[in-house]
Amino acid sequence: MKLATYRSTAPGATGDRLGVLLSNGTMADLRLAYAGHLAAETGEGNPYRMANARIPRDMTEFLKGGAPALEAARAAMDFAEAGGVDGVGPDGELVALKEKHFRYRPVIPRPGKFLHTGLNSKKHVQNTGNKAPDNVQAAPRFDTSLVGHEEPVVRPRQSTRFDYEVEVGIVIGERCKDVPPENAFDVIVGYTVYNDITAREVQRSQALGGVFLGKNFDTTNPIGPYLVTADEVPNPNELLVECRVNGDVRQHERLTDMIFGIPALVAFFSQMTLEPGDIISSGTFGGVAHEQPDPEPYFLKPGDICECEVEGVGVLRNPIVGAE
Repeated sequence: MKLATYRSTAPGATGDRLGVLLSNGTMADLRLAYAGHLAAETGEGNPYRMANARIPRDMTEFLKGGAPALEAARAAMDFAEAGGVDGVGPDGELVALKEKHFRYRPVIPRPGKFLHTGLNSKKHVQNTGNKAPDNVQAAPRFDTSLVGHEEPVVRPRQSTRFDYEVEVGIVIGERCKDVPPENAFDVIVGYTVYNDITAREVQRSQALGGVFLGKNFDTTNPIGPYLVTADEVPNPNELLVECRVNGDVRQHERLTDMIFGIPALVAFFSQMTLEPGDIISSGTFGGVAHEQPDPEPYFLKPGDICECEVEGVGVLRNPIVGAE
């Protein structure tokens, strides 16, 4: 399944919703589709109330529902794919459950923990002249830095050395602690695409804010478009990632280049309790702008379109705009 947080662009529509992307490119409201499924298939007397209990509008809260929530989502998706056209509203009215016109929001708008991995690519370490780390390098990301697919990324006034970093977002699906590497995939619910856009001059200066601020300016962490459930990603350790700026390929690598693979990352971060909806990033790969002999032409500037793609997971596209 491709689960998303989205917002309808229909007149008068408000608020984020939880949805599933259908094979025809439309977005089905998971709650309404599940209510429609209950009304049509089970004869549930108050399908909206049951749907409301099973499928919250917030992705983190939904993932906390575990396997029953995912089963409800699959039933909702199957109902919508089979031609279900109406959901049942809270007052018993029929409501259209599919949206042709919508915009994506950050796939998990409020993760409990967003755990970023640094210096985790052999080629990236080699190209930047860094020493390969002996253990996972980690730093947090914050909600205000997140934006969704096609939403604008604002280059802050503090930066002209604005750099792209394609990564894989690894999403935790159950509460866990001290997970052995061999069990890591048991606690992963799915994957998404992440672009760790970085203000390099800030990152490299403690006086300006260092890594903490250089990677947490508002809107500089695009993520999405959706969460692809783990059952649809058969070989996550070998995924191909690519970043393009205005169509020009800048990064192109497989996850086999990671120093610490997905199992090692889950084992490391689960030394603290992980919870559903927490995100672990893979770290980026070789080819970022600041690796180039003459990096200035490669840095992102207003008017650029940055695309990050993860094989089998999706394409995350964002325009770069200047600060007002």
